[in-house]
Amino acid sequence: METPKTVTNKANSFFSGYFNELAQEISDLTTAPVQCSLGNVALLRGVDDLAPLFSADRSVCYAEEDAKGLGGLHLVFDTPLSIALAGTLMMTSESVIQEKIASRDYDEESHEGFREVATQIISNLNRRLEENIAKGAHLFLDSVKHTYPDNMPPSLDGESTYLIGTVEITVAEFPAATAHWLLSRSLAAAILQEEIPGSPAEMTAAGGAATAAVEEEEEEEEEEEEEAFGATGQSLAPQVAGSIRQVMTETPFTLKEEERVARGISAITQDGYRYIGIERKGVLIRVLSQSDIHQVMGPFYNNGTPTPRDKALHALPIGKFNTQQKMIKVTSDGTINEAADLMQKHALYALPVVSNKGALRGFVPIHALLDYFRNAGKSS
Repeated sequence: METPKTVTNKANSFFSGYFNELAQEISDLTTAPVQCSLGNVALLRGVDDLAPLFSADRSVCYAEEDAKGLGGLHLVFDTPLSIALAGTLMMTSESVIQEKIASRDYDEESHEGFREVATQIISNLNRRLEENIAKGAHLFLDSVKHTYPDNMPPSLDGESTYLIGTVEITVAEFPAATAHWLLSRSLAAAILQEEIPGSPAEMTAAGGAATAAVEEEEEEEEEEEEEAFGATGQSLAPQVAGSIRQVMTETPFTLKEEERVARGISAITQDGYRYIGIERKGVLIRVLSQSDIHQVMGPFYNNGTPTPRDKALHALPIGKFNTQQKMIKVTSDGTINEAADLMQKHALYALPVVSNKGALRGFVPIHALLDYFRNAGKSS
């Protein structure tokens, strides 16, 4: 199908900047030089357009935008490229990587390594989504597969419109290979801030989605009002006695569960956060503290060249930690006494405060509670 010139120009500009930044991040992840060279950008629709991408076996990642219903992203990598990236990440010897590339031996180690690379790619794109799209647009890594020749993944819709960005990637001294970024029509339109032509069915569906988005925005505004005034209409501003917000002194900081452990380490050691909320689809699912992160870092962290164990550990999704944690929390319309009871009962040093929909709003640290009751005792 024909691609409008305005779409081509904006897509070229976006992908150029994105791939330049991504090349450096993948280089840091794999400790191997990585170069990305942008090739073609175009709109595709229909099996005839999409099928040639899967003429050989491919490594395919699918990430779904789960906050605003914008569709998703498919990453389609030539198998030799995914093997090279995974091998350098896992610190496999160059000769072994060369043998696996020659035989297209995509084994379990290659699969796990490619998953970590895909996680980094999605994390990078999420930062750009946050810059371009307001109110929480977010890609969630859904699946990583290895497809056989002439087999399209079921997550692709042959009747839908996609924006494709094709890039040639060179890893260290291994031969350059091709990868494709396939963005759903809605996701591409949101990122480029440009209308993307679609089929009649897609255009009709887009009208309904716009109506739903307005309704969702109205619901969010109502929730904010409820949090500000409480269910009874009584103000819960910080100056009102008993409001949880009087002791909610720790700044909230969250990471998506698929983001890397390395980002959590940076938040604690460089940005100064004491607690990190881990979220899934905008809902808090667990909390990591400074001590949790320090245990992950290990006693010799930052004392020299990272070991293979360090690299592998820091590349893991942060959501894989504290999975057995019992989530104790209080809502933002709660009271100080309620927080104190929970913290005493469960021996907590900090208590997360969430919205009515489960999003992190802040933390109540134990020292803030002690200060509150100490001052209350003095005034009485």
